[in-house]
Amino acid sequence: MTLTSLGEYLIILVCLELPLVDITSLRQVCRCLTEATNAKVLWIKILDQRIRNAGTVVPSYLKGHDVLDAVALEALVRRLSRLADKWEAGNLSPIEISRLRLAQSITWLRLVNGNWLFVASSDNNVSRISCWDLSLVFQGSVEPVAEAYLPGRVKTAKLEVQSSGVVLALGLGPESSSIHVITLRQHSGRHVFSELCCVEDSSHVLLLCGDIIGCAVRQGAVVPHVVNWKTGEIHSIPPPPNGRDIPGRRNVPHLMTIWGEFLVVLGTNTLEFYTFPSLVNDSILFVKAIKTPTIWEAAVCGSAHMPPIAPLRLITLTPAGITLCVIEHHDFAGFNDDTICPNFCIAKCPQRIYLSEEDEEPWYRLCIGETGQRALWIATDEDLDEIFNNPAHFVYVNVPLLPSDAPTPRITWNDDADEPALWALPCVDFDEALGLTVVGNCFGELAIYDHDGRYPERCCNLATDFTDRLTSKEVLLPTVPLKLDLPVAPRREMTDSELNNSVISQWSKDHLDLPEDWSTAWLGYEGYWQWDRWHGIPCDSAWLLEHAYGFPGPVIPQAYKYDPDLSEQHLLCRVGNRYLLFMWAESEIRSWPLSEAGEFDVLASETQPYICRTAKTERRRYSTMLASERMCKGRNRWVEMAGRGGCPDERFLVQE
Repeated sequence: MTLTSLGEYLIILVCLELPLVDITSLRQVCRCLTEATNAKVLWIKILDQRIRNAGTVVPSYLKGHDVLDAVALEALVRRLSRLADKWEAGNLSPIEISRLRLAQSITWLRLVNGNWLFVASSDNNVSRISCWDLSLVFQGSVEPVAEAYLPGRVKTAKLEVQSSGVVLALGLGPESSSIHVITLRQHSGRHVFSELCCVEDSSHVLLLCGDIIGCAVRQGAVVPHVVNWKTGEIHSIPPPPNGRDIPGRRNVPHLMTIWGEFLVVLGTNTLEFYTFPSLVNDSILFVKAIKTPTIWEAAVCGSAHMPPIAPLRLITLTPAGITLCVIEHHDFAGFNDDTICPNFCIAKCPQRIYLSEEDEEPWYRLCIGETGQRALWIATDEDLDEIFNNPAHFVYVNVPLLPSDAPTPRITWNDDADEPALWALPCVDFDEALGLTVVGNCFGELAIYDHDGRYPERCCNLATDFTDRLTSKEVLLPTVPLKLDLPVAPRREMTDSELNNSVISQWSKDHLDLPEDWSTAWLGYEGYWQWDRWHGIPCDSAWLLEHAYGFPGPVIPQAYKYDPDLSEQHLLCRVGNRYLLFMWAESEIRSWPLSEAGEFDVLASETQPYICRTAKTERRRYSTMLASERMCKGRNRWVEMAGRGGCPDERFLVQE
């Protein structure tokens, strides 16, 4: 009896025992074996019995077996197998890289269903949202399939693929403090962005789940709340019993998520649980709070649509390293105010080498994959004195389902071409199943890394096309630039007209009763004009207040005290509903609410701790590398971005 006489069913059973390379060889023997090895049922069986059972990460957005054809199933199986081998070998260096250069700084991006890349970018003139079809990018196209302009810069955003299509909640600010809910559709034979609604006066998006948007800022003040974007209903999140005006709570939280019937809010040192409103008029009620170790960055493992019985799994970046927090439903009832959130270190932080008054964190930009099974971050644990010899690099790790004593190996790689610059405030996302990583930065440098790189086995169309809904009623976003209404930044020499139209015209308007050694004469203060202070450009003091201390919004200086003989320099400013005092000599910030404005007392104010010390690492690395590239290489990436048609702050374009 010959192999070909066995019949297709038995041949398929034989193939199930063979390595993939042998199936390919068998296919070349004769027509009968070719038909059997091309059978859809064979690749369904291999995917279910070999790939899934081996614990290989499979795309969560995968279409059903009845939708995918045999060619797509085979391509997926081969790609997943090769990537599993790369993980096993500890080598994730990309095989192919697609690079795009934008004219604006990238402030947010998201890779969706292995096929769509959404990017928000802006400069001093315009703000735009763009979408690329990766199946076209991999064929050499650099043009987005859709692009639209927004009335403000995207500061925060969340995206969710819903039954009606993809939904993006974009938090704009500070020139347009609002949330724009948009979608991607097909219209007149092309892809377009259309607006579903606009939520005024809310910003800083932390959650998008169905009709619900979780926000941290309302009318410029840090006030956590949720919005039903379809009905416009706003639900306030009540403060815990000891209030919000305490360190770690007066600033914006790290994240919000939904866990079963609970709304969960994660701060720097606390995990808060609230009832979740099921009806329009339901109120949100505080349930309990659990203490946590100090957290700099955090992400949720899995989506907000996990089964109700699923545990809450959080991945966090802490001073100890990368930790996993798992809370089971059956344990939750026993937690009280003294409970410490159970956490397990899966990647210990390397020993710090900085000897400054505050150690800097060597890791930043923690990111979790869509399936919640793998995480990545950027490591900069080398001495900044050797910064060019030891560039920043990616670190990947498998996230265990439950805490375990088993070792968690890390995989690292870096892009030798050093573009996009990982030190330039990067935005990162990745598809852990298909082996794709996307990075964009403040210089508009965008790269898509393919860790497998095989073509045509890119597997870009494994999910249902969420753009196939035709747009008729929604408002289409403009496809021509909208001029941003940004106030003029301060600089050393300004005309009266420029001064009246600059941010300085908004300073010192609170008319505070301050001691005599404080001044509001900004034109007599040599430091008022410096670009690295209060305008909100990358890594200035306003940027630090937002990202390291958790106070987003316009920074409005009120007064200063400056004594060069005593090396004393203080600056008082307002952000939202708080006053903040910068004390450079003491290297600290103090804080108090607006309600106590009439009781100004530096010593009575409260020291404000970091909520995200990794922002300090990013700031120092950005400043060091930017200056070093100018000095050692004669390169200014801001000038390069301007050459592509961008409009960065003019101070970045000055060659020093």
